[in-house]
Amino acid sequence: IQRIEDKLNRRPRKRLGYRTPEHVFELSFKRVALRS
Repeated sequence: IQRIEDKLNRRPRKRLGYRTPEHVFELSFKRVALRS
């Protein structure tokens, strides 16, 4: 199951501007961390 999850999270999405969900999550996490 972990391999499938990793594969899906590393697949670029058109909806995210061809970025990966993993990358988008990291960017949003960094923004929140900088505000705190």
